[in-house]
Amino acid sequence: MRAGAPDEVLSGVCGWRPVVSSWLGGRLLAADVPVTQGRAVARSDQDIPERLTFTVPRYDGRDWRPGSLADHPLARYGQELQLSIVVTSSATGREYETRIGRFLIVDWDDSDDGTIQVVAAGRLRRVEDAKLTTPTQPGTGATLMSEARRLLPPGVSAAFDPDLVDRACPAGMAWSEDRLAALREIADAWPALLRTDEWGQVRFRRPLSPVPIPVLSLRDGERGTLASAGRSDTRDGACNQIVARSSAAGTTDIQAVASQTSGPMAVTGDYGAVTRHWSSPLIATDAQALASAHTMLASSILPASSIPVVCAPDPRIDLDDAVEVLRDGERTWGYVTGYDLPLTVDDGDMRVDVGVST
Repeated sequence: MRAGAPDEVLSGVCGWRPVVSSWLGGRLLAADVPVTQGRAVARSDQDIPERLTFTVPRYDGRDWRPGSLADHPLARYGQELQLSIVVTSSATGREYETRIGRFLIVDWDDSDDGTIQVVAAGRLRRVEDAKLTTPTQPGTGATLMSEARRLLPPGVSAAFDPDLVDRACPAGMAWSEDRLAALREIADAWPALLRTDEWGQVRFRRPLSPVPIPVLSLRDGERGTLASAGRSDTRDGACNQIVARSSAAGTTDIQAVASQTSGPMAVTGDYGAVTRHWSSPLIATDAQALASAHTMLASSILPASSIPVVCAPDPRIDLDDAVEVLRDGERTWGYVTGYDLPLTVDDGDMRVDVGVST
């Protein structure tokens, strides 16, 4: 969960404003872009989880239409936007800043109605765009951490959860030209979760615990922020069995299978087996294959059964947060698999998708 205003401030009447600054390299182009409306959206099942869309007036102290200016704050020539939400307590006047993330501008549109619409993507878009010109091999002594750092394009840094144990990359393997695919393979083989943080770093997080320990409660009733909590479920993409293998030379016998053995998605029940095969040369032992299989199984099952929560906006909520949903006396625990955060008070409520195990 991100840092920010405490529950008692967010559940009452409080001030709320987005702060968007524009950067090109290390140069600040605009300290406060005048956002009139917009949303920051993230989904854990997307290759690039984060997306930012917003509207600005055409004229507000300056012309916010980029035109052909390569160094305009809203142009798409490498400009990045740093987004924060500032919440102000109505009781004390204290301000709480929550950094949401850093986004690469990919599109702008002048709709000829006096406003400019801007679209930006999370910083993994830089990784996706910067394909390698030729396949590449890990160097002598290369490890998962060193390869993750090497594969990132210039200007993008990596951070690693301290619980992740580094290990060597096998000799003789090669990466394709797709940097993002290589980083996802490293994350799956570790196993880890590939994310970006509020500073724009690419972060490898430890896998989710089988039992969520909530860091935040979304509840109805007095002083609660919950407006509604429905339920959704889908079979699409919901595998209940993962077969993980090593594709390294001479390791054809290394394999592990992770299966859902209980609940309505059990492989032995009426749901049936929905199997996904995955392989990587980074897998060197049966234990590594099993760990990867279990992490991918959890990632497949969690978004399938989801609680779509509508609540008062809370900028602290982030992907993978363990949360408690309390609605009409019914308590459910799960992990955040997606959110849709309004940027201004006029943009409506927040939606949070909470994945629960079945």
